[in-house]
Amino acid sequence: MLRVKGTVILSIWWQVLLVGIFSAIVFVIHEFTDWKMNYSLSLVSVMGMVVSLLLVFRTNTAYDRYWEGRRLWSQMTLCIRNLTRSIWVNVAENETRDVLEKKSAINLLVAFAFATKHYLREEYGYNYDDMIDLLTHIPKYSLPTSTQAMDWRDDIPTALSSLQQQRPNAEKLVNRKATFNEAQVHKRSRRHQAKMQALAFDFLTPTNIPVELSFYIGSYIKSCTKKELVDSATLSVMNNALVSMMDCLTSFERILRTPIPLAYSIHLHHATWIYLLALPFQLVGSLGALMIPTVILASFTLLGILGIGFEIENPFNDDYNDLPLDDFCKVIQAEVDAMIAHRAPVPSDWIFSDHNYPLSNSRLSAKELLELPLTEIHKLMESEAAPVPKVNYSRPVAGNNNGQALVPEEEPASPPPSAVVDITPASGTGPATKAQ
Repeated sequence: MLRVKGTVILSIWWQVLLVGIFSAIVFVIHEFTDWKMNYSLSLVSVMGMVVSLLLVFRTNTAYDRYWEGRRLWSQMTLCIRNLTRSIWVNVAENETRDVLEKKSAINLLVAFAFATKHYLREEYGYNYDDMIDLLTHIPKYSLPTSTQAMDWRDDIPTALSSLQQQRPNAEKLVNRKATFNEAQVHKRSRRHQAKMQALAFDFLTPTNIPVELSFYIGSYIKSCTKKELVDSATLSVMNNALVSMMDCLTSFERILRTPIPLAYSIHLHHATWIYLLALPFQLVGSLGALMIPTVILASFTLLGILGIGFEIENPFNDDYNDLPLDDFCKVIQAEVDAMIAHRAPVPSDWIFSDHNYPLSNSRLSAKELLELPLTEIHKLMESEAAPVPKVNYSRPVAGNNNGQALVPEEEPASPPPSAVVDITPASGTGPATKAQ
């Protein structure tokens, strides 16, 4: 409750302070002058409901964008996992070249996650420690984004222009990690550092690296088809996963490049501030000096909700309340590294093992069962499938207090058959009667 990190207090404290100062001025004028400020404003009651509805809608809209971003990232993670499994397990290995191609293609899948993270944070360029080693074998070329053309803008700052002129032969750069002095890079903020790294590749405008990587991944899938290393079912799974990854990337761009309409945001700010500035006039007559903390508390609540909406509107930044994309990427990399640390599993290696007991009642391992004839195996399976005789354990043995086995309860003895007695009158006359 007392923590400050991760809250919106640091961004709204000056607004709350401003409302508090305004409330104090209203109280001083009302209390120490002849100008009474206790106006009965029905506008406050009406606007309170309207502002509440607007804030709820604003917060729900922002959280929908936040949750949509998380859902899309989970879907992209699923596609990367499926592609990794399909490549590593289902693609045949006929020679050393095939194994190296598989490993390189899987590295591009991990690089796709890191490149998507940087692209969503508007950090353009290849020179990032978490993915540069995965992209050193990719030829240098860039594609424009959906919003900007791939050329130099006219409004380049002087510092960036001078850096551009100092790099006439930038395409001959070999060591991309040594583009800028590391000591100077660490002194700059992440945003400024991203711009400088993008400049190292002679492009000031953004580049869509994830789209580039999708071309290379698609080319590998096509080569597997030509070499007949995969079957048609696996090929369909791989293509569908790649298409789904591009769909996730496009949906990420939709969230990133479609903010809340400006008119709606401005109107919401106007309504909130009009309500907060009118609230002291409504409460000063009834609350007196308590009006000041009351208005401060109300402003903290409303402005906090408004600030939360703007905080989570873009869930891809590196703020405290944004999605932990760095952790997500590290999890993907750890999972992929663990998956391809060993060669693809062969069924004979793990099925016919001394530790595998497929028939639990037989007490024989799969390796021992392999030596039995097929008819004996079927008999053992039939014996396991035989129904267990039903036993009633409801009545324990007399004196059984130590958890000993219980004996089946005996079925009650069947009643004796009905006796039919022929009763005949002694005189021998009259009808015979039967009694049971």
